[in-house]
Amino acid sequence: MAKRRVDAVEALKLAIEREKGANKFYRQAAETVKDPNGQRTFRWLAKEELRHVAKLRQQLKSVVDTSTWLEWKRATTPISKSELPAVSEATGMVQGDAHERDVLRQAIQAEKDAIVFYNSAEESTPDLRGKAMFKALAKEEEGHQSLLEEELKWIIESRKYFTLHRFQL
Repeated sequence: MAKRRVDAVEALKLAIEREKGANKFYRQAAETVKDPNGQRTFRWLAKEELRHVAKLRQQLKSVVDTSTWLEWKRATTPISKSELPAVSEATGMVQGDAHERDVLRQAIQAEKDAIVFYNSAEESTPDLRGKAMFKALAKEEEGHQSLLEEELKWIIESRKYFTLHRFQL
């Protein structure tokens, strides 16, 4: 079966809705987890998704009004696994209950789904700036996924959260 191509406007509208949903999820996650470091992590992720919404709305307006893609400039460098500390460096105890682990697993799956969506949108977009934007978004979501996977690993192995100070969580 051939891959379904999504036009630019449809892809941008879908991306905006995905990012709004991610923002809502992360705000709710910040309210439900007990650990202050976990709350800060989820609040930071919620702000990241809102930043994506704002930039995607600008992009949509430009594409609709002028058929021109704007250059996508990152506000933060994507997180790489190499800069995350080892579990032995964890500080601050948390309950690490099933609910917190489930929230992290849901967030990881949502980031994976976003990466697949943005990679597909990149393939479907003929404009080079559009391709670059979707590729950059996928890269940022990969950073979020790495952060969440590391948080889950820490909770499982050490029952502690960590914070990534580079991002002023």
